[in-house]
Amino acid sequence: MNLPEHGLSPDEVRIAWTDASTGDVDWRGGRSWSLVYDSPDWHQNLVDEAAALFAHENALSASAFPSTQHFESEVVAMVASVIAPDSESYGVFTTGGTESIMVAMKGYRDSGRGQRLVMPVTAHPGFWKAADYLGLQVTLVEVGADGLPDVGELMAAVDEDTAAICLSAPCFPYGVVDPIAEIGAQAAARGVGVHVDAAMGGLFLPFLGAAGSTPPQFGLDVPGVTSVSVDLHKYGYGAKGASVLLFADPELRHASYYVSTGWPGGAYAASGVVGTRSVGAAAGAWTAMRALGRSGYADLVAQVMGTARQIQAGLAEHGFEVIGDPPMGVFAATHSEIAVPALAGAMGRRGWWIDTQDQPSSLHFVTFPRHASVVDQLLTDLEVAIGEARADPEGAGGLSYGVMVRGGTLDDDVLREHLDERFSPKR
Repeated sequence: MNLPEHGLSPDEVRIAWTDASTGDVDWRGGRSWSLVYDSPDWHQNLVDEAAALFAHENALSASAFPSTQHFESEVVAMVASVIAPDSESYGVFTTGGTESIMVAMKGYRDSGRGQRLVMPVTAHPGFWKAADYLGLQVTLVEVGADGLPDVGELMAAVDEDTAAICLSAPCFPYGVVDPIAEIGAQAAARGVGVHVDAAMGGLFLPFLGAAGSTPPQFGLDVPGVTSVSVDLHKYGYGAKGASVLLFADPELRHASYYVSTGWPGGAYAASGVVGTRSVGAAAGAWTAMRALGRSGYADLVAQVMGTARQIQAGLAEHGFEVIGDPPMGVFAATHSEIAVPALAGAMGRRGWWIDTQDQPSSLHFVTFPRHASVVDQLLTDLEVAIGEARADPEGAGGLSYGVMVRGGTLDDDVLREHLDERFSPKR
C-alpha cells in the first residue's frame, strides 16, 4: 500500500469505506455482545451529528475553543449529579476508561500516597497498564466463586505503601459489584484511598429502580471512596472517546495534572494523557446526556434488564449457570458439559460476536438496547449451536475480550503478534 500518485474521487473513497468494513461485526443488527454500546437510532444519529460537527475543534486549548470547556464541564457536572449528588467532587474529562484510570493513579502517586495498588484480580487491565506506565506495583487478590473478593483478605494486603485500593462497579468479567461500602469504611479508617472503576455501571446502576432492583452504592457518597471513573461511550451512549473522572478532593485532581512552564513554545497544561484531541467526543457525550435525561436512561435500563433476564432464563433452560449475582445486563454463564469455545465458534458461524472467558470457561454477555429485537433469534440459534458443540467439543472458535482465539496457547507473544497484524495491511 503506497500513497496514491493522485487522489481518489469522493465516490471512490466511499466505495473504499465499504470495502474496508467488509467483515465487521453487524452491531447495528444486534449481533455484537461487546464493544459497541448502541442507543435508539434517533438518539445515536443526534450524537453522531454532534461529534461530527465538533470533530475538528481541538480540545488541547479551551482558550481557542471555549466549546471545550462548555461541553466538558457540563458533562462532568451532569455525571456528578447522578453518582455524587450530595458530595463535593472535582472532575476531569478523559478519552476513556483506561485514561481515567491512568490519570487517577497518577493523582494517587503524585500526592505521595504510596507506590502500590491493591485490587481484586477482576479489576480491569487498565490498572495494570497504569502501574506499568507509572512505575507502580500491583497486588492482586483472588475472588471467590461469586466473583467477589474477601474483604478481610483484600484489606490484609493493604500496607503503608498502598497508594489506592482499586474496585469495580461492576467488574467486566462477571458483572458483579465489589463490596465497595465495606471496603471503603475500612480503607477510610486506615487513611487509604479507594478508586471505583464504574466505567460500565456509572450511568446504569443508579437507574436500576426502573427495572425493579435496588441500586448498589459505589459513588463518592460512599465513605472512603476517593475517586470514581464513568465512561460516557458505554452505557452513557455517547460517541467513543469520552469518560469522566471524579475526585473527592481538589488535591488529588491537582496531583493528576501535568503542567510545564519550561518549554520555549509556551506553557503546557494537560488534565489527561492525550494532548491534541477532538472536541467531538465531549459534544457527543453532552448531547447523549441532554437528549436522554434521567427518564431516558431509566427507560433504557429497564429495557436492557428485561432483555438480559430473558437471555439468562433461556440459558438456564439449557443448563447454564450465571456467575455470581450481577445486577446489570453484563454477566458470564458457565456450563459443566458444553465446551464453551466450540459453542462460541458455532454461534460465530451464525453471525454472533460473543466473547468467551476461561477463568472459568464461560460465555460473556454485555446486553444493549438493540438486543431486544434479536433475543428470540439468539436463543433459537443457541439451541442449534449447543447441539453442534456437543457433537464436536474440539470445534474451533471463541473470542477473548474481542481477540480472536485461533487455537493453542494464548500467551504474551501471541498477543504481541496480534497487535503486529493490526498494522500489516491485508492483501
